[in-house]
Amino acid sequence: MALDFEKYKKEQFCLNKDCVDYGKKDAGNIGIKSRKNKQVYCKSCKSSWVISKGTMFYNLKKPLSLVLEVLLLLSEGMGVNAIFRVKGVKSETISSWIIKASGHVEALSSYLKQNMHLTQCQIDEFWSFIYKKKQMLEQMRQARKIVEIDGVL
Repeated sequence: MALDFEKYKKEQFCLNKDCVDYGKKDAGNIGIKSRKNKQVYCKSCKSSWVISKGTMFYNLKKPLSLVLEVLLLLSEGMGVNAIFRVKGVKSETISSWIIKASGHVEALSSYLKQNMHLTQCQIDEFWSFIYKKKQMLEQMRQARKIVEIDGVL
């Protein structure tokens, strides 16, 4: 968990548009407010925020490394039940990660390329898998709504 926090912290910049250090990475102005709550602050303007704000990892309880590993295992063909046995992650959680990931394609692709050392081909396969799973999840949810409306559930 600490490793994930340090990776996030290195990418931070002040979000306050009125701050002199707004948008500047590595300006020396980012301090740690709370490791436990994953919060940082700007030393220039004193504003604070959660380091995962605006990412697919915002409000997730699991470490970044686990989320990415599970998504990669899925894209390589490992089944949800096998992932539950090996990693202890429930199918509902995996489904929510797939949907979140699909909304952050560009940022996550960049991260996978730089920090996970994946090739472009591997990343393309990953997103193809995520896209197919997202469509399937949306169809399942729609079918569930129709069944509920018909009074079957």
